[in-house]
Amino acid sequence: MNYEEFIDLLQKRRSVRRYKPDPVPREALEKILEACRYTPSAGNSQPWEFILVQDPETKKGLSKRIALEIREEVKKDPDIARGIAVQPFLYTAPVLIVVCGDRRLKEAYPAWMDRYALLRQSLSNCILSIQLAAACFGLATAWATIQSGPTEKVVRDMLGIPEAFTVDHIIPVGYPDEEAEDKQSTLRTVKERARFSRDLKDILHKEHYDPAKFRSDEDIKAFLRERTITRIPKT
Repeated sequence: MNYEEFIDLLQKRRSVRRYKPDPVPREALEKILEACRYTPSAGNSQPWEFILVQDPETKKGLSKRIALEIREEVKKDPDIARGIAVQPFLYTAPVLIVVCGDRRLKEAYPAWMDRYALLRQSLSNCILSIQLAAACFGLATAWATIQSGPTEKVVRDMLGIPEAFTVDHIIPVGYPDEEAEDKQSTLRTVKERARFSRDLKDILHKEHYDPAKFRSDEDIKAFLRERTITRIPKT
């Protein structure tokens, strides 16, 4: 793979929140999971394990119960853009990959560091591997955050996951349903904003931090309001 092909792959990967029912080819799914084995992890701890969920009733049950918990949780952050959540629509994807991390492997990390952060970083690397591998096959994915709280308990209880594991994310895998996404105004805005990437000249500092590039609090507030997908102003 050359650099242009790598950039093209990065641009093909995007988070999708509605899926077509078309099945994911078994060979593609096996290769996506195989890619995870080569993911870098802190201390070579390889803390990840996966649960494949394809049963329609299990997917619906997960989606429904997680949605009920999220409905209560979002009250703590009334400004969050509620329509962006993929969790209530996980059932639309033909395959769900539940990413779990073995907390006991935190012992691989230096004691003076934030061991939980290193565990989470390792799992995030793994999730990106899943998403990039899926993009190679024209498949879409998303980050369905679970991590701690009542949503994690729901997934743990339903799938029988031992307490030794953190339930990090659920990754839906399938073909994007563009028509369904375009029917929702919030998701249309998400799609537009997701195309934006900050310019290299604005984020690169040479030899030392350039104070001329420091963004004011007002700049940050404007960025949150105008560029992020979680802080879309209500209309």
